[in-house]
Amino acid sequence: MGRYRNRRMPLDGWTAGLTTAALLGVAPAVQANDITLAFDLPPTGAPMPVQADLSPEVTLTSDLPLSSGAASEVPVPSEVLEGPLRLERLPVPAAPPPVIETSTIALPPPPDSEGQAALVAPTGESDLFAGGSDSLVARAVGSAEGTRTPQGHRTSAYYGHVDPGNGAWNLGSFSYQHGAPSPEVADARQLQRLQRQATELNRQAQDKGLTLTLAETLNGIDLANQASLAALDRGYLDWLHQAHELGMAGDEAILYARTRAFLDPDTGRWNAPGLGNAVASISQDQERRLGAIAKTIALEQEISVASPISSVPQALITEKPEVITPQLEPTADQVVDVILSLDLP
Repeated sequence: MGRYRNRRMPLDGWTAGLTTAALLGVAPAVQANDITLAFDLPPTGAPMPVQADLSPEVTLTSDLPLSSGAASEVPVPSEVLEGPLRLERLPVPAAPPPVIETSTIALPPPPDSEGQAALVAPTGESDLFAGGSDSLVARAVGSAEGTRTPQGHRTSAYYGHVDPGNGAWNLGSFSYQHGAPSPEVADARQLQRLQRQATELNRQAQDKGLTLTLAETLNGIDLANQASLAALDRGYLDWLHQAHELGMAGDEAILYARTRAFLDPDTGRWNAPGLGNAVASISQDQERRLGAIAKTIALEQEISVASPISSVPQALITEKPEVITPQLEPTADQVVDVILSLDLP
């Protein structure tokens, strides 16, 4: 039958008739309401006439409102009636458009693994004393003594004060009371003494199979500054080892060891005349000093995180210290509870 088939088309608009007219190159015939398109088809078996290829098929539509009146009232564009519809093909580019390279932003190099490892590499106690009067030891012990703030600022007591325990004149960060012309000289002398004691403390800890944290090390050094026998002679490390065996850790274990270090290992009685030889006052003083050291460590950790280079032995920091706030005087019942918990002879 060919590309187009005979059919009767109802005229409900001028779109269909206009389409057929455009394809056949003739004007539409007007009927009253319907139009009939007649084709002279060749007899069966006769060769079909070759016509020009009209592909692709094009249907012209209009957005004009349809009218139910006669088709003659609808204007037909003259260019449609003058000749066949001509289609133009757009040229296809032979190659894709070139890619425009944009400038790249250089990213920073990855962090140096060796430099990062240096922050957690094992170091000796000498790093704790780096900086002299501005070292972590000077700031931690000075904060416990009340001569320095946790940030390292010097208080009025740094320049001299009377010891509340024995009435001696204290000078410098460590409350040095063996005679010195200035606080700076007092600090230099006591730093040398404490560094030797820190070496001995670590040696004893290794012999006992203890791996001290930064808090445990600094509290041991502070205790040696306060009372050397309590720290180094059958005292602090022995009680610390017992605290670990009892399941204690962190500040709880340190406070337990610091308080019981003032027990005379031979008599089993308290030997802290400057603290009243009472468990309540001894425990309260040790808790205050422990809290001051914990604040100093916390500030040091913040500085170490903000700065890529730090002289603090980070390998000793195995736990975040708990900042202990000063407590009020214990009641009589609390003192009794503490005494009972110590299980003294």
